[in-house]
Amino acid sequence: MRETIRFGRIAGIPVGAHWSALVVLLLVAQGMAVVVLPALAPGHPPAVYWATGLVTAVVFLASLLAHELAHALVAQRFGLPVQRITLWMLGGVSMLGGEPPTPRADLLVAVSGPLASFSLGLVSGAVAVSAQALGAPGLVVVAAGWLAVMNLVLAVFNLLPGAPLDGGRVLRAVLWRRYGDVLRAEVDAARAGRLLGYLLALAGALELLGGQAGGLWLILLASFLVMAANAEGRTALLRNALAGLTVREAMTPDPAVGHDWLPVDQFTEQVAAHTRQVVFPVVDVDGRPTGVVTLSELGKVPPELRGGTRLSEFQVPLARLSVVAPGDQMGEVLARTPLTGDGLVLVVEDERLVGVLSADDATRALYLASARGSRGAGPVQR
Repeated sequence: MRETIRFGRIAGIPVGAHWSALVVLLLVAQGMAVVVLPALAPGHPPAVYWATGLVTAVVFLASLLAHELAHALVAQRFGLPVQRITLWMLGGVSMLGGEPPTPRADLLVAVSGPLASFSLGLVSGAVAVSAQALGAPGLVVVAAGWLAVMNLVLAVFNLLPGAPLDGGRVLRAVLWRRYGDVLRAEVDAARAGRLLGYLLALAGALELLGGQAGGLWLILLASFLVMAANAEGRTALLRNALAGLTVREAMTPDPAVGHDWLPVDQFTEQVAAHTRQVVFPVVDVDGRPTGVVTLSELGKVPPELRGGTRLSEFQVPLARLSVVAPGDQMGEVLARTPLTGDGLVLVVEDERLVGVLSADDATRALYLASARGSRGAGPVQR
């Protein structure tokens, strides 16, 4: 899930939001301003309801961020790098640069998010009760009470036992410790996630038959859960198939590159014309990667402007690309960065570009792993 808006960093972790998070913001604000607040705190003009609804929606998104930050900070305590946190329509995603090393670590990372939501729910409830006791405006009491309920619901829902929910991670940790086999635990947790999705879809269908439009949301959520559970199951098998294979073994070393200061016409004649590449890393004068350019994009530059247009003006910046190290495990890389079409992952060591990973490289890695035979998952660690 790529962010559309980047907010900055918290504890060194890049934080952003996908455009769909705006849908949540507007839906929550609209629901509060049109339905909840007028019903529970009547007597105010629409502008006041909308202002309160927008503030409530922003605080709710901040609660989702706190949930994901809890996951990320606990993961960091166990030595796991956190690549980014992205808010989107159905909550948030913490992209970890690896998997927890032990069942205990897996369990603690999983439960930290729901615990954060549960704590926020209690705090919001305490604010609502205190505000009412102190005679605060009804708008404040209702907004705080709504946030309390939503955070508690979020905590409980996320603990349902099925991947990719936090409860699925808890189930995986328990099964990992019981089986001594993380792959088997992941596959079973993904199977539980699919079953949970089917049950939610059935509940949504029954609501629709009963005339409840909310059933559409349940069906949408169920579809996401089933797709995500399927993806997690495939990811587990992929990691197992590629166990032990590093990026260095799979990458294309020393690819043809462009320099960010080079004009488009010189790059085309001196570099692109002498290779079959269609995507090229771009580096600065010291060899540090700054982005990538594609021949398709460079072809859009008018001929009369190619002599004065530098590659840096048309490159996809490094911040929007996936960057890995040569020693990273291929299974982990492909699990978090699917390679398709012209997608390219840059391989960087000591701030210098040493290779790239393409879709062809990923396919070759799978063939290579198949020829070697799966190494399988190691024994349980305690």
